[in-house]
Amino acid sequence: MNKNKLLKWSLAVIFGFTTLTYIGCEQKNEKAEQPQNDKVTADNTTGNQEVPKDTVVTVKKIIIPDLKGKWSGVFDGRSSVLNITEQTDSNFSGKITTNYRQVMNQDIKGTLTPSKMEITMTDQLQSRSQGKYSAVLSSDLQMISGTFTLDRDGSKYTFNLKKK
Repeated sequence: MNKNKLLKWSLAVIFGFTTLTYIGCEQKNEKAEQPQNDKVTADNTTGNQEVPKDTVVTVKKIIIPDLKGKWSGVFDGRSSVLNITEQTDSNFSGKITTNYRQVMNQDIKGTLTPSKMEITMTDQLQSRSQGKYSAVLSSDLQMISGTFTLDRDGSKYTFNLKKK
């Protein structure tokens, strides 16, 4: 008879444990299935901050400056003019003229990275003086300063141009 009571008691404990476990899982599933439409995540990078749906969330808009126009200055110690004639968003194109013994004219295409104010340009016409430009746009949007790297041998030349 003791074996019988022990068996019944064990079954009752197992049944009780199973019931509690099932109920606990059921409550978790109900919480997981609740719609999350009543909250908006304000911090998209971490997802940690939740705000009510009615709260206005301000997103910093990146402004792309207008680079079109004439930029005059010095390229490798010689006078130079960069004329940016077309711009679509952060991509632009134009011509650069540098006054060496023989005036050098080159078509360029470039890109501005607004978050870092970095400019990269490449010469478009095949020549011995073809290369790539790496520069920074000043915070007042009036100066471009950087380095030109010659494709054929990696020689580097500095330039500083001011918007006119």
